[in-house]
Amino acid sequence: MDNRCLTCHMKTVGLLTDKFSLSEKVACEFSSEAEHLLANCRHLSNPNLALLIHRLAKKKIQNDDLYTEEKKHANSILSSQYEKWNVFINEQNNSLALAAKLAVVGNIIDYGAHTVPSDIPATINDLLALDLEIDDRAELFAAIQKADSVLYLGDNAGEIVFDKLFIQCLNHPNLVYAVRGNPIINDVTLEDANQVGMQDVCQVISNGYDAPSTLVENCTKEFQDLYKNADVVISKGQGNFEGLMDEKRESLYFMLMAKCDVIAEMLGVFRGSLIIKNNRKR
Repeated sequence: MDNRCLTCHMKTVGLLTDKFSLSEKVACEFSSEAEHLLANCRHLSNPNLALLIHRLAKKKIQNDDLYTEEKKHANSILSSQYEKWNVFINEQNNSLALAAKLAVVGNIIDYGAHTVPSDIPATINDLLALDLEIDDRAELFAAIQKADSVLYLGDNAGEIVFDKLFIQCLNHPNLVYAVRGNPIINDVTLEDANQVGMQDVCQVISNGYDAPSTLVENCTKEFQDLYKNADVVISKGQGNFEGLMDEKRESLYFMLMAKCDVIAEMLGVFRGSLIIKNNRKR
C-alpha cells in the first residue's frame, strides 16, 4: 500500500469529522481507530481499506449514508442539464465518441478522491475541451457492436447522468448497469439510478456489496454470473479500476479520470488525464 493512499484515507477521516461536527471525544476515537485499522491492514487493497474506513465512519457518526445530500445534489444538477447535453451531442458528427468522453469527464465527481468541484457544470465544460490521454474508444465501440451482452459498472452519483446519456447513444439491446449494494461514499446505488431514470435506457441491478469498487468475489451470484458471461465489461471510474486492474480478461474496458498521482503513475499518464483503455494494454 502506497503511503500516499494512507494519507488520503486519513484526510477522509478529517473531512467527515468536520462535516458532521463530531464531538472531541468521538473525533479522537474515530481518528485513533482509523489509524489503527490502516496500520494493521496495509496488506489489503485500497478499495478494501476505503470500505473499512467508511464502515467505521458510519458506526462512529451513526449514519448509514454519509453523502446522501451530496449525491442528490449532483444527480439533480446534471439531470436538469440532461436534455441540453443530449441535444448538443446529437448535433455532432461524432456523437458516440463525444458521449463516451463526457461520461469519463463526469468521473471528476468523486468524494473518495476529494475531487468534487464547487461548480460542477463549469468544470464539466472545461474538462470536455481536453483530449483523452489513452483513447481506445474505437476498439470499445467495435467490441460493443459485436457483443450479445454488455455489463456497465457504475461509479459515482452525478456522473451517472452522463453514463445514462452514453448508454442511450450506445443503444445496445442487452446492456445491464450495475450499482453498489449499499451506500458507500458518493457511489451510485439503486436510489441514484431511480433518481436519474437509468431504468429508462437499460436494466439496472445491484452488485450486492458496499465496497467503493467492484470486488467480484464479494458480490451476489447474480452479479458474478453476469460479470463472467458478459461479452464486454465497461468499468467506470477510478474505484472500479483499482478493484479490477489485475483481471486477465480482454473484454474489459476502463473509463476513468486518473484523479491521483498513484493511479496516474500506474497508467503512465499525468494526474487529471482522461482514459478509455482496454485491459490487455498494460
